[in-house]
Amino acid sequence: MPSESADKDKKHQREQGDIVLLKRYIQKARVYTKPLLMVYLLYFLNATLNLLPAFGIYLILDVIAQPRVVNFYFIEIDFTQYMSNPDNQITWIIYASLIIMGVILVANTIGVIMWRYGTRVSQRFILSLKQEVHMHLHKLSISYFDKERTGSIMSRIVGDVDQMEQMLKNSFGQFYSLLHFVLAPILMIGMSPILFLFLLPPLPIVIFAIWQIRKKLRPMYKRMREQQAEIGASVQEQISGIREIKAFGQQDAAHREYSRANIKYVRTVHESMEVFSLNHQILYGSKDVTMLLIVGGGIWLVISGHAAIGLGAIIAFLPLFEKFFSPIGMLVGFYDVIQRGLAASERVFQFLDIEPDVQDQDDAEALAVQSGSIAFDQVHFAYDDGVPVIKDLSVNIPAGSTVALVGSTGAGKTTIVSLLLRFYQVNKGRILIDGQDIAKIQQHSLHKIMGMVFQDTFLFYGSVAENIAYSRPTATRAEIIAAAKMADIHDFIDDLPEGYDTLVGERGVKLSGGQRQRLAIARMIIKDPKIVILDEATSAVDNKTEQHIQKSLDRLMAGRTAIVIAHRLSTIRNADLILVMEHGELIESGTHDELLAKDGQYAQLHALAEV
Repeated sequence: MPSESADKDKKHQREQGDIVLLKRYIQKARVYTKPLLMVYLLYFLNATLNLLPAFGIYLILDVIAQPRVVNFYFIEIDFTQYMSNPDNQITWIIYASLIIMGVILVANTIGVIMWRYGTRVSQRFILSLKQEVHMHLHKLSISYFDKERTGSIMSRIVGDVDQMEQMLKNSFGQFYSLLHFVLAPILMIGMSPILFLFLLPPLPIVIFAIWQIRKKLRPMYKRMREQQAEIGASVQEQISGIREIKAFGQQDAAHREYSRANIKYVRTVHESMEVFSLNHQILYGSKDVTMLLIVGGGIWLVISGHAAIGLGAIIAFLPLFEKFFSPIGMLVGFYDVIQRGLAASERVFQFLDIEPDVQDQDDAEALAVQSGSIAFDQVHFAYDDGVPVIKDLSVNIPAGSTVALVGSTGAGKTTIVSLLLRFYQVNKGRILIDGQDIAKIQQHSLHKIMGMVFQDTFLFYGSVAENIAYSRPTATRAEIIAAAKMADIHDFIDDLPEGYDTLVGERGVKLSGGQRQRLAIARMIIKDPKIVILDEATSAVDNKTEQHIQKSLDRLMAGRTAIVIAHRLSTIRNADLILVMEHGELIESGTHDELLAKDGQYAQLHALAEV
């Protein structure tokens, strides 16, 4: 069993953590200080004006309708001299009623403005936060996406940020309620201090209930956000792998996984509702008891002839009591929103605090490419598990040459390309382009001069033309068509129902693997890169189609530095240099004929038709 001091330490740490999160949240909102202050000013005016009608009713009943002298704090209100006859009373009642109606009209006008302006300001703040989170997403290194589930990332950048918006918007309403909580008692005490005492007995019960649930809700809501992220990740993963699920008959297993995640979430919701529902009913029960005490106590005071209270005070107390008591109930609801918001804020700030493994140096400059030569200088690399994937790789790739990487699965071929693209940071050594260390240049400029066709082609939801022009959105239709012809896919596109405006479907599901690959090649062609990287670029096409594509690739690679990862002999036979990798080490290099003559690892792969 944990000790009492340990529990206190945890509680203190949690409270300190809440304060840190709130400070950081406020720091984010500082840019919008003036607009937010205006929103709170509008809420202040609206809250204050909304209390005046009840005070007006008190004056009409106790000062005008039944003329008598009343004391509001140290102010004596005496209208008896003006109420000499019923006509005067009616006139004053009409005047007072018109003033009250005017106050109501002004309050509601301000209310419309404050709602609209408050929504606008909160949306501007959240939009800036969403943009910051989204920009940070694209700054993160590939290693982060290797480890994190897509659904969990989506939950942070969508669901958690939206929850932070709810916390801001609810702060407006809570500020409004807090004003009523403070101002309503001032009016009630001024009208009748004795009657106000009848409101106090239930308050300790309410405060105790709020205090009890305060320490229980936060961990529950954080757990709920994590479980929602798990549910989202499960759904996203199953949608992405729906073909595999069906092909292997794993629908029941997928459903069980989804159900387990939802059942955990439902149980947490039930736990939080057990706490919340009890508190909610305590609040409402206390409210009913308080109303009974006001009415019963007030009538008793009037019947007993207490001079300090009239019927107007009793009637005015009912709406004022409502405005005083409701904030207490809303405090729990707002605490609910605050805890959800803080739990979401914690996850969002944790995301923003993630430092990319690969970052541009402060003095990083744009890459200036003249010829496009590449050099790997004693490059060593290992992933997080520490097992070396690339070991002391040193190789020079002359500008304009075509270099092929071959080797068995896991030899390190794709990792070499990933290091060249700076998807990962080398542990030791350097990678140079035209003599410039890529660790000291801007990543954006590096990726700008490179074009890559991946083994697993990704097409975005949109038209064929939009996917081809993705690497250069300003491309004209003529340039898009020219690239498609070079990739040998123009005739296929031309036969589609809407030609280049045909939608490819999400991830390009309406196209075959070969068609998607050729679209990706057209996308690279239109970029016109200095350095070309092909990662199994023709693996998804048949031999006849490959011959057509290879001719296009030969034309594209002419005069450019090209790195090719391939198994097929036809792709690498004419390469200027072939690098044979095994377990992260370069074991052979040379031309096709030279390597066959050596009768080494490459010759064995060739004999087994694995190249």
